[in-house]
Amino acid sequence: MSKPLQEKLHRQHRQWQDDHVAWRADIDLWRGELRAAQAALAEVADTLRDSLDALEVHADAVWESAQRVHAHELALRQEAMAGTPRKTDKQWAVVHRKQVTGHERLANAHARVGRQHRALVAEVAKLLKRARAAM
Repeated sequence: MSKPLQEKLHRQHRQWQDDHVAWRADIDLWRGELRAAQAALAEVADTLRDSLDALEVHADAVWESAQRVHAHELALRQEAMAGTPRKTDKQWAVVHRKQVTGHERLANAHARVGRQHRALVAEVAKLLKRARAAM
């Protein structure tokens, strides 16, 4: 092998070695970034679990409210069938106002849960779409 060719090949090999060093540094950096992204996704998963838990709490509140309405309706029906009122109209109005307040609170909570749900699901869907597109 001629001296000029040998020098050219050695220069090229040294450049490749420098490339390898730089690439390993990139890989170390990217590995760290991916680990940080995994940690962020674990936090997202925790947020999704928390959202599911909150949704179940809300579902329980809706169920309990439906049971209270049913019990109240039953009490009204029983009093109507008995023929002799146990409560005055004023007493029934007080009970009904409490139910109105509770129902409004539940409606507001339902709207809030729905907004949060739609926002969270939309963001996760966007993230997934972008992640798939990046591959």
